[in-house]
Amino acid sequence: MNLALRTALALYPARYRRDRGAELAEVFADTTAGSGRLATAREALDLAGYGLRLRTGLTETALPGRLLVAAAPLLAGALLGLGTLPGTGDWREFGITDAARAGTAVPWARLVENLAVLGLVVVPLLLAAAAAFGAWRAVRLLGAVVVLLGAVRIGYAALDLFGPKPGSGWFFLYSAVVLMPYLLGGLLLALAPTGPGDSRGRADRLLVLAGAAAGFAVTRAQGSYDTRYLMDGWWPVALLLLPPLLMLFAARDRLLPAAFGVALLPLTAGFSLFSLWEQLGGVWRAAPYAFGTALALLLAFRLLGSVRPAGRQVAPRLG
Repeated sequence: MNLALRTALALYPARYRRDRGAELAEVFADTTAGSGRLATAREALDLAGYGLRLRTGLTETALPGRLLVAAAPLLAGALLGLGTLPGTGDWREFGITDAARAGTAVPWARLVENLAVLGLVVVPLLLAAAAAFGAWRAVRLLGAVVVLLGAVRIGYAALDLFGPKPGSGWFFLYSAVVLMPYLLGGLLLALAPTGPGDSRGRADRLLVLAGAAAGFAVTRAQGSYDTRYLMDGWWPVALLLLPPLLMLFAARDRLLPAAFGVALLPLTAGFSLFSLWEQLGGVWRAAPYAFGTALALLLAFRLLGSVRPAGRQVAPRLG
């Protein structure tokens, strides 16, 4: 057994490795027989990737994977709904307009930043279209692109902290919060398991539209991320708790409401936590509340999952 195969198999759960390790090794040997190093490395990476999916539950049969599949069209629509529309008065609209007008007549560093700004407008549109037509491999790829573009923009925001005119740490944190939906949403889409049976046609298109409406509504509820509109009172708490409460439905195999929770959480968590952090006056003051809430949600999930009506059948994927 070569090193690449041993490394890939080490990522599988021990029980799965005991039961099917010999079979996987045999298939790997047959597939890579006479192949070059590049083809062997690619097969080993594919094998390792599935091992990680088994460990994390992100397969088409495990609950986390099925939930992510159900949430994928909603997530794709939600990232589209985050975008600005002409005439909405969103402060991000000015940055997009400046980037579009600048064209290529700017230094290369500014050009990369402008391309990232415009990319987070164009790529979510392509992503939503791919999800609507069931092109899930394209969705996974475009989700990874969204993560990359968001990371580039956060990188430029970090560089401003050490530039000739250093920016404020507060504004850097705020910029990261605004981009967090793209990072988390894109990552979830990139990790979603895909297969020939994932396309649901008209149902997918309706879910993409529902996700876009939800993304638009949440963004407006949060004041379009305008620094002059920082939420206070109980509104951030409500927006923070609603998604995980919806996700509790997954404990009873009700995946559609839980999928809405998965799609909304990247949109509300960062901004709500930022607002609560400001209200409470620091991370350590917020930590007990966060720990207590997370523990209560975990206990509720386990309790709901352990109480099932007799003879209940497992619900379909969309619950």
